[in-house]
Amino acid sequence: MWVKPQEVLLANALWVTEQASPYFLLQRRRGHGSSRGLSSLLVGTLDSVFDTKPPPYRILHQTPNSEVFQMIACSLTHAEIEENWDWLQRSIMDTLSTFDTEDDVTEFVCCKIHSLIANQTPVVEDEETKSFKATAFKFRSLFNFPAEEKLVSYYSCSYWKGKMPRQGWMYLTVQHLCFYAYILGKETRLVIRWIDVTALDKTNSLLFPDSIRVATREKEHYFSMFLHKTETFTLMEQLANLAMKQLMDEKSGYNEDKELLKKLSINVPRKDSFLKRDLDARAHSEAYRLKFHLPNSEKLDGTSDATLWTPYNKHHVWGTLYLSQNFVCFDSRVANLVTLVIPLREVNLVEKVESQNIGSDLAMLITNKNASSHLFSNLKDREFVMRKISELLSRIKVNLTTSISSADSNLESSHHDEANNWNPQPALMTLFEFPNPTPPTIESDKESNWEKHFYIYGKGITMYRTVELAKIVLTGIPNGLRRELWPIFSGAMTDMSMAEPGLYRSLVNQAFSKSSTANDEIERDLHRSLPEHPAFQSEIGICALRRVLRAYACRNPQIGYCQAMNIVASVLLLFCTEEESFWLLAAVCEQMLPDYYNSRVVGALVDQGVLDDLTRTHLPELHAKLDDLGMIRMISLSWFLTIFLSVMHYESAVLVVDCFFYDGAKVIFQLALAILENNQDALLTCKDEGEAMQLLTNYLEGVTNDEISDNLISLHRDNEVIVKSISIQNLLYESYSKYGSLTASGIERMRLRHRLRVVQSLEDSVSRNVVRSVASFGFFTQDELQDLLALVREEQLCLRGSQPARIANIDPSTPHYEMFKVDFELFQSLFTGLSPWGHCSHAETLAARLFRLMDRDEDGFLNFRELVGALGMTSSADLTQRLKLLYTLHLPPLLSPSEIESPQQESDAEVAAEATDFFDSFEQQASCLGYDFMNSATSPDSAEGPSWRKMSVSSLHSLVLPSNPSRLHSKAMPCMAQPYFISLWKTLYDMFHAEPEDEETYHSIASIGTLLLQLGDVNKKFLGSRQASVDSLQSPSLKVETPSSPRFVSPPNLVLGEEDDNGNSSVNMESSESSGSNYALALPASPSTDEDEKTPNNNTRKKSDSPPQWSITLDQFLASALTGAPIVSFFERRINLIDTIDRFRKRRYVRLQSWPPEPTAASSPERKV
Repeated sequence: MWVKPQEVLLANALWVTEQASPYFLLQRRRGHGSSRGLSSLLVGTLDSVFDTKPPPYRILHQTPNSEVFQMIACSLTHAEIEENWDWLQRSIMDTLSTFDTEDDVTEFVCCKIHSLIANQTPVVEDEETKSFKATAFKFRSLFNFPAEEKLVSYYSCSYWKGKMPRQGWMYLTVQHLCFYAYILGKETRLVIRWIDVTALDKTNSLLFPDSIRVATREKEHYFSMFLHKTETFTLMEQLANLAMKQLMDEKSGYNEDKELLKKLSINVPRKDSFLKRDLDARAHSEAYRLKFHLPNSEKLDGTSDATLWTPYNKHHVWGTLYLSQNFVCFDSRVANLVTLVIPLREVNLVEKVESQNIGSDLAMLITNKNASSHLFSNLKDREFVMRKISELLSRIKVNLTTSISSADSNLESSHHDEANNWNPQPALMTLFEFPNPTPPTIESDKESNWEKHFYIYGKGITMYRTVELAKIVLTGIPNGLRRELWPIFSGAMTDMSMAEPGLYRSLVNQAFSKSSTANDEIERDLHRSLPEHPAFQSEIGICALRRVLRAYACRNPQIGYCQAMNIVASVLLLFCTEEESFWLLAAVCEQMLPDYYNSRVVGALVDQGVLDDLTRTHLPELHAKLDDLGMIRMISLSWFLTIFLSVMHYESAVLVVDCFFYDGAKVIFQLALAILENNQDALLTCKDEGEAMQLLTNYLEGVTNDEISDNLISLHRDNEVIVKSISIQNLLYESYSKYGSLTASGIERMRLRHRLRVVQSLEDSVSRNVVRSVASFGFFTQDELQDLLALVREEQLCLRGSQPARIANIDPSTPHYEMFKVDFELFQSLFTGLSPWGHCSHAETLAARLFRLMDRDEDGFLNFRELVGALGMTSSADLTQRLKLLYTLHLPPLLSPSEIESPQQESDAEVAAEATDFFDSFEQQASCLGYDFMNSATSPDSAEGPSWRKMSVSSLHSLVLPSNPSRLHSKAMPCMAQPYFISLWKTLYDMFHAEPEDEETYHSIASIGTLLLQLGDVNKKFLGSRQASVDSLQSPSLKVETPSSPRFVSPPNLVLGEEDDNGNSSVNMESSESSGSNYALALPASPSTDEDEKTPNNNTRKKSDSPPQWSITLDQFLASALTGAPIVSFFERRINLIDTIDRFRKRRYVRLQSWPPEPTAASSPERKV
């Protein structure tokens, strides 16, 4: 391509001139192309290490007497640079010879190149974007990735291969970690999928100093010598975390946020990659939501340094102002000094403040609807911040208008709903007395203290949150204020205010209108929820709890219901209304304790690993003891899932819930460490796991609440008095004073490392169960099945863009192999890449028929068991079974007449008749064996064509993979007509066409084909000679035919005699029940015609003058095919699936680039006969 002329002082340094003219040079970069000299190797190494590799071809302009060169064109390909060179020689060389001076020549060339560039399509982009796009192109070229695999970022580093480091470049994408190095002619390439990463951490050992370790199931990889190690590791953590969430939840796949391109911003450094910018924005938004307990949908829009005027102490506090779609937040630079959350829906006015009396410049005043105001000053970009807030406020007003109109319609419809006559309950504490109530004097004193706090620091969601608030929360929230403060601290108030009015009632009605597994599980646990409280000994409390749990299961079916949710919800109902409890439960499950309440409790398992690390850090001696006992990751599961509500008396545990809603999940870890430390001496003397567990159980049951009088607390278990261990107030104070340094962000970083371990462990467990459930086929070994399953998951994630099965939400009643399904497009890809049958030109049609055969429920997907059956029967089954499958794939309705190349076009009626004859013939022969495939009353002659067609395909499936092989054998398979046999033999020829050419092979195939054609002619003659006899014998039997019997029943007095040279049996007359059965199998059934006649009993009978048809049986096909050594050798060959999958992976991205977007009509499995 043409480039803006640039001066080049040394034209021949590192370049080789390939063509020259008086005014131009065409040069090639050393190290590119076939040259492998020492200089070329050195140049290639330098370009790779320093990432300075320019386009390998260029054109320079020069004049004979000048030492300065001008680069006017460069290219990545030789063809393009040759095109530019030819244009120069053809278009301007003659003109240049007419100029008088060399300066005029240079000026003309430069002007001409500038005009060529100006005529090209303009692309406005900065130098960083150009550089990154060039690197992205180089990356895809090096690793042969498709354009969909977008580069996020790249870093210079060393990869330790053996004991030697290889200096090169690490490339990070959403799906892969890649590394490339070129050292003295030797290339090093590495590709690791993020879903395969089991550990990711920083190391600093003697062998691998200051490096990053990436571990997979097979190997550990070390990378070092980073220029930006922290940035690199943070991005790697984020990408690995995305992959783990994608494995856990099918809705968590990565999608670019295109709104970033339209976002109004200032003073934001431009990133090389849009993906990098997007991922950074996601990380900042996650930290922002975690800090202020905001909904998961909230996205950080921007930040600005500012000071906040705090009226309670009359100071300007420096901190950071945060803006997002629905909130303005502030956090002080000094940790926990002051925090502020202002919902934009509460904002009434935003204005400048120019008064000099405030003691600060560039001020902005935000006034709320409740008349409170907040003053921000020292805003460097005040005008921009106010403009941004105005933009966000305009969106809020539009959204509020839309939600109000939709809410009115929902409310109107709910008034007409008379079928669901129920009323939500208020806080149950207003209906039922507490068994051990707090003395009124203590309660009134606490309420008084809180009112004083509200007077000084404000009330509601816009209050100033300071250290004083943390202290007063630590003493406990009064019962009457929990309904107000829990939703504020947890963020549930925001969710509730942003939701449509009437949503809770709608969810309850919807949940009660249908049955589900979650509803059944909820019913089992209802009476186990806080049974000691009178509220849950009454139907009022039980019904309220049922509605809350069912409504949440309906709102979030991915979680549904998990044990321990009932304990949490029951305590919430004591202090809050039904709807408030519902939103509080949603905040706990989705924001505060994410991934805790799925069927695999992934979040709780991850946090057990975090507690393990914290115990190792803070209590190393105790950690060693608990590790020896094997209980370090067992003691805390119930603690975490129920927020200590199931292991303490709820009068004490409710103070833990107060702190939990205020400070988040860090409270659970602080409290767990304090409990372990208080019991450290006793735990060190325990001899086994049971003793240690009992010790901790007794300690937690003895935790009391000092606010409740001793004589009102009954600490008894099985008539045994429990010794009081500690008050909850003292325990919480110790946890904050000793472990208050824990932060939410630090815990989140630790969670990532353990999330890798937990999710991969669950993946391994699921994989083992899936492999175990399909191993009974015997087609593949355990290792081969593991590799195939890994390939299916990999293809779903990386190639198709679809999501894997939800590891976190496995229905225990679902077979394991149902978790992984492939559609036809993916099956076709696997069939053509892994099966020996997939190499022929008919592979797509074979794949379509095989897919239709194995898809028994006709849902358009094959589960993993069906996939293994399909691939196993074509690549590793025994010889007879493979030939039997090949025969089956060429029977109707799998092979339709429209797919058969025939000079005579068959009508739709003939097609239907062909399929009907197949079904009748099959039904006759299977019934003679005593095997009943057809339990339905649907007949082929009825109007419901698709149902009997489905039955026929299902019956073929049963014959190919029978569930009870002892009752079936090859003679139950229908006969094959001549057009279908010709199609089969063409397929067989095509299969061997993909093999190395061998004259003997083709001669053998031709001989066997000729033999089978002759056998079909013999069968046709045999049927013609016996037609009259068959009709006469059939008539008496039709008189006793039942409705379920086939319409073609063999006579009871025929037995088969000796077989002739062609494999056909002679017929003898005897009275035998079994002889009739064998007769039906020996005679190939001729297709029925429209000229069949009806008996008085409405049964169909063949006319004696109906022409017999050419046909062969499966036995004849097998017997003939087994005489050909090349055919036997081909169908006996068993593939090594592991090696085949390795080759398939290497071809993956080449195949993707050329893969058609839609399957052809001929290969679509949806085509019906």
